[in-house]
Amino acid sequence: MKKNTMVTVAFAVVLFYTAFLANPVCAQAAQKTGDVQKPIPAEVMKFLEKSCMGCHAEGGSKMAMSVVNISSWDKYSPEKQAAKAKKMGKMVTKEKMPPKSFRSSNPDAVPTKEEIKLLCDWANSLQVAKK
Repeated sequence: MKKNTMVTVAFAVVLFYTAFLANPVCAQAAQKTGDVQKPIPAEVMKFLEKSCMGCHAEGGSKMAMSVVNISSWDKYSPEKQAAKAKKMGKMVTKEKMPPKSFRSSNPDAVPTKEEIKLLCDWANSLQVAKK
């Protein structure tokens, strides 16, 4: 019985140290290539709160959050942030987002041309350099 406990503890310690050592390496690799996660600017966040976060944030639609979860933005890699931001801009530009049903019941939340440009400009600023 003691031998099984010791093996289990030893295995857990090895897993812990492996996970601990792996994280700094990933962080250093991202810094070396210049691919740094970027927070969402305040003016973009204001727009997202108005038009997107009802569905695409904690407490929103599970389906919408599976596409993009703004509450978890900082957990996305820089490449994923850039791809999701670009897709958001495309969907808003084509008037596919917010959905028609949301637009009709929330006319104040419909994005203006200025807000769409703001979102697209921000999305374009996130493009990660090709490796």
